[in-house]
Amino acid sequence: MKKIIFLLVMSLSAVTLLFAYDGYVDITNNTGYTIYGIYVSHSDNETWGDNMLVDEVLEDGGTYRVYLRAQPSEIFDILVEDEDGDTYSFYQVNVDEQDIVVTLDDLDTDENDSDDIPKITLSGPGGDFDGYIDVINDTGYTMYYLYIKQKSKNWGPDLLGDYVLEDGGTFRVNLKNFPGSIFDVRLEDEEGDSYSLFKIDATTDDVYLTLENLDQ
Repeated sequence: MKKIIFLLVMSLSAVTLLFAYDGYVDITNNTGYTIYGIYVSHSDNETWGDNMLVDEVLEDGGTYRVYLRAQPSEIFDILVEDEDGDTYSFYQVNVDEQDIVVTLDDLDTDENDSDDIPKITLSGPGGDFDGYIDVINDTGYTMYYLYIKQKSKNWGPDLLGDYVLEDGGTFRVNLKNFPGSIFDVRLEDEEGDSYSLFKIDATTDDVYLTLENLDQ
């Protein structure tokens, strides 16, 4: 996962040469809680950067606009933190095509809480489909990487981050704003072996990963 640290300020000339995208994203709070932290980082970055709210807070029902200047592209990761310290994460958000509405369904689950399923939210390029895929590991091995894609040649970012999916465990990927419900899923275990599953329908199917799914 990305770490929240302060970034060094780059020189204006270097930024101008390297980055070109200007835009914004509106973040609406529908959690029932007050939001104290908003972090917006380009998906290529390894850190979250500064709290965009600074000394402000975002009350329930309110909207906050984050302006984005001199960025490599319109694809960003977004992290929101509420008054209780709970976090809500959104990855691969195309801010040119969608804004963010934060609800309790987006709450990041504590991976140490055995009563809840650890999860992450993956935002699509825009569309009417919202759903989720549960990935259940029944291979006998620990999974270190998880990728999900739709109509793309590239697998995109690892969705597990610092979390590992132990044998017998379940990990949920919430899917928002996608044009359809069919996805491809790939995992990689502790020994570097990969498991690929194609055309998973998120409206009806979960991923029950076994050794039969091992890529040859």
